[in-house]
Amino acid sequence: MIEHDSDPGRRRQPHAVNRGLRLGTLAGIEIRLDSSLIIIFALLVSILGGSVFPGWHPEWGTGIAWFTAAAAGILFFASVLLHELAHSMVAKHFGITVPRITLFLFGGLAEIQEEPRTPRTEFLVAVAGPVASLVLGLLFTLLANNLAGPEFARLWPEDQEAALAQLSPAATLLFWLGPINILLGLFNLVPGFPLDGGRVLRAAIWWITGDLYRATRMASDAGRLFGWMLMVLGAVQVLSGLILQGLWLLMIGWFLANAASASYRQLLMREALKGVTARDLMRSRFETLHAGMAVADFVDNHLLQSPQILWPVVGEAGQLVGLITLEEVKSIPDADRRHVAVTQVMRTDLSALTLGPDTDASRTMLVLGSHSFPLAVVEDNRVIGLLSQVDAMKWLLLHQTPH
Repeated sequence: MIEHDSDPGRRRQPHAVNRGLRLGTLAGIEIRLDSSLIIIFALLVSILGGSVFPGWHPEWGTGIAWFTAAAAGILFFASVLLHELAHSMVAKHFGITVPRITLFLFGGLAEIQEEPRTPRTEFLVAVAGPVASLVLGLLFTLLANNLAGPEFARLWPEDQEAALAQLSPAATLLFWLGPINILLGLFNLVPGFPLDGGRVLRAAIWWITGDLYRATRMASDAGRLFGWMLMVLGAVQVLSGLILQGLWLLMIGWFLANAASASYRQLLMREALKGVTARDLMRSRFETLHAGMAVADFVDNHLLQSPQILWPVVGEAGQLVGLITLEEVKSIPDADRRHVAVTQVMRTDLSALTLGPDTDASRTMLVLGSHSFPLAVVEDNRVIGLLSQVDAMKWLLLHQTPH
């Protein structure tokens, strides 16, 4: 699956920009594991080690079954990573930046920073992942058949249980990985955005109509429909007693339906923000504090009297020396606030709390989403504005053109 790295339409928590555990880089792309992956990995290994592999091999000991199950889980997510790398490498070939790949609960996301420029590029980037999964599936299946030998081929049409039972652990592992990768590739080809098949559908509609917005809307509608169908099927399974399978389908359907809607909103917002900078989005009316002010004065006459959340602290020449919020003063006892200057508690890590006025809007929204408070817009060491997500969304609501 492919996701755009900056999404102005959703609020990101402080960890969202670099979510999960960093594993390293491949081909210049950062690889991360989201903590939600633990859930599906544990579920997958428990099903394979506790049910599937013991069912295929009643003679196996517990250790062999669970070791093979753990290896299957690791190799499955390695396969998902290769699926996402295929997307990423094709995108990079066309000059599209891919900062990271994140493996998470529902598989993987290759995060790209811009829309493909042509229907052909969209098609090739989208289809690369499913093709990689299908190739891996066929390769694993061929290797499994070679390891299994002629006896497996002879037994399979007559007695599948006996054929599976005579497989070695390595052949068993490959025999499971092959079909699961083929299923992964085929599932991603379902024509519903933001699945890869939905992007292929969007590329086709875009090529026919020449209208990216219409293509995205139609592909997103197909994605929502597919998500709702999965949720209905999941609900039917839950009512039929297949609770685990049903809940899983409900979760996947809900995720796909919401992702489809968000993808279309993201495109509209991305278009609205073209050529826009932090200077356009910022609020230019704000209060500043002089460096000698006591914390008590700040609290009584500024913090409690204004809806402003972030205050720049400036020196005699008007230069920025620090920033202060409620967080920096709330731990100071009332009795001490008259004797403590704002400069003693203000934040001085300015690079993390400021933006240049010419920072493009997409980058600005990404940085804003990683903070719970506004940022200062600074030019020549002077604050020229404050910028929050609310300010940015006001601008979007006033300037976004409906499609």
